[in-house]
Amino acid sequence: MQPRRSSALRTSAGTTLGTSDDRPWFLKNSRWEDSTWILAPTNALEERLPVRLHWDFSVEDGCSFTDARHAPLLQTSKRLIALIRGRSLYTGLPLRPSSVLNFFHTLRLLVRWMDLEGLRRFADLDRPALLQFQHRLSVSPTSRHSTRAASTVQRHLALFNYLYRCRAELGDGLSFDPFPGSNHHEAAGAREGLRRPWPYTPDTVSVVLLQAAVKIVTHDAAHVLQARETYRRVMASAAAPPHSSAPVGRATRALRRAREGTSGVERPVTSVSELVRRIDMLYAACFVVLSYMVGPRVSEILHLHAGCVRRLVGDAAGAPVSVIVGSIFKRQPGYDGCPHEWVAPPVAVQAISVLEALSEPHRALTARPELWLRLRRGNGAWEWHEVQPELLEIASAPRVSHLLRRFGAALGLSHLDKPWRLTTHQGRKTFARFAALRDRSCLFALAQHLGHRERAQTDHGYVGSDYRLNQEIDAEILNQSVAAWEHMLAAPGLGGRAGAEIVAKRPRFRGSRMKQDLRSYARLLVDAGLVLGVCDWGYCVYREEHSACLGNATGPNPARREPSTCARCQNFVVSAQHRPYWLEQVRRSERLLNEPALPLQTLRIVRARMNEARGLLRALGSDTAEETDHA
Repeated sequence: MQPRRSSALRTSAGTTLGTSDDRPWFLKNSRWEDSTWILAPTNALEERLPVRLHWDFSVEDGCSFTDARHAPLLQTSKRLIALIRGRSLYTGLPLRPSSVLNFFHTLRLLVRWMDLEGLRRFADLDRPALLQFQHRLSVSPTSRHSTRAASTVQRHLALFNYLYRCRAELGDGLSFDPFPGSNHHEAAGAREGLRRPWPYTPDTVSVVLLQAAVKIVTHDAAHVLQARETYRRVMASAAAPPHSSAPVGRATRALRRAREGTSGVERPVTSVSELVRRIDMLYAACFVVLSYMVGPRVSEILHLHAGCVRRLVGDAAGAPVSVIVGSIFKRQPGYDGCPHEWVAPPVAVQAISVLEALSEPHRALTARPELWLRLRRGNGAWEWHEVQPELLEIASAPRVSHLLRRFGAALGLSHLDKPWRLTTHQGRKTFARFAALRDRSCLFALAQHLGHRERAQTDHGYVGSDYRLNQEIDAEILNQSVAAWEHMLAAPGLGGRAGAEIVAKRPRFRGSRMKQDLRSYARLLVDAGLVLGVCDWGYCVYREEHSACLGNATGPNPARREPSTCARCQNFVVSAQHRPYWLEQVRRSERLLNEPALPLQTLRIVRARMNEARGLLRALGSDTAEETDHA
């Protein structure tokens, strides 16, 4: 088992960074004067491939940066990287090696440009030089006619904050504030609304994805694990040279015999090659369940250990709650991260059990507790036969991303007639989006889709102390509210009692800046504190005195909100994008009215619901009315 590095994460205070015989606390198997620095891993995922910084890169004159004539600037650059590794300007905590590597790439660009301009010290930089370098940063290295994204430029410009604020510690640096009255984000041209956030998985894709993942975890997993044990038993008894085809053929025949003796299995494993593929898909399904239903980051999922599920008393009534115990690593200085608990629904607990069964042989062989131990490369079926302990490691994030792409391709996931590419961050983003709906109406559908007995189980899934996840949820609420107001301010017609009021009072937007003015006005309404509920069947422009759901001062009452209540509420707005929902309500009601066995009271309720839906659809326009009459 790899030794823990928590003791290595001391602050850099008191460390003699310039002493040639000293190895700073953040280096591993390298010294200060070496041309290559190997940064000490800060978690288990970094153990196999630690970050390396190569100081012997070439500069513009063809020489190496480690040549004697660059010695003063080299020493200053090393001190700068050491300061960056030891302390973030924003949190005061040590930065992860991957973040330090980004700063090193910027430093390398700056040093090469300074050598071209004849500058020997960072203090030689002035404002015109900084603007000139910023212009060079903005030009794409692949084409002089294209520009880098503002997010890329701002990441490079962040280095100058260190050069200015740490100039006394460095003995060299900027003598002026590089961004007076501003910051590196604005200097790079990043503006509100221009940033493209990482995407979530669209509803049409996530439903199919989760249905498949849950089915694999709850129904297929037992058969795949049984086939894996059949394969291991046959291979262990085979007296043949390693990687011989004879034992593999024998294992295939054993799998087929096992299929004949098993009834009720929808998709039996009939060959070794299929076993390999099904095991990979089982790993992918477990990741999807944990990511989309619990919400951890990929690093937090990959660091989970066997036995991480615990049962706790969840409320005053003593109802037990299952939690997954792990660690959060983002902006945490320790090797083991910050301990954390995620409340988990039953299917997520089942996914952990499947991972424990999958990893059990590898954990027994290595005496390590990680759930994602896999063969380093060339898995095949040989991952489970004659494996050397040193070849096992925790699966990396790129490897999981590759598994997800294969999983999505196997399911045929598509959106807007294009294949949808799954990535490791989409589960957390989609989870935050579900939780961000203020009325939480989606939780009813999600609970039903995932097989929960009650919505409270799903509701518990995003109640916790994950501050960063709460931030993402708040950001998603803000984005949804602004987008909803933009839509209502621009829609040609609105239904519902509040819809007519908005159409009558909203300002008119015209001209070339109409989109910008719409978004600015929408943001103004949100910043003013006007609570807006977003759901599948409409919007709620919430005012407590008009609330049909009997909400309080903080917002609508999620327990009493439902389509019929909203339809008769003075806060309710419906637009053209909600037309499919209400049209389906009409059609469903008409089908129920044709059921002869329904009692009279039920028929009255159904007829009332149908009339409500038709009324809202007529308010949206004549085309919709014709559509409902035809239905």
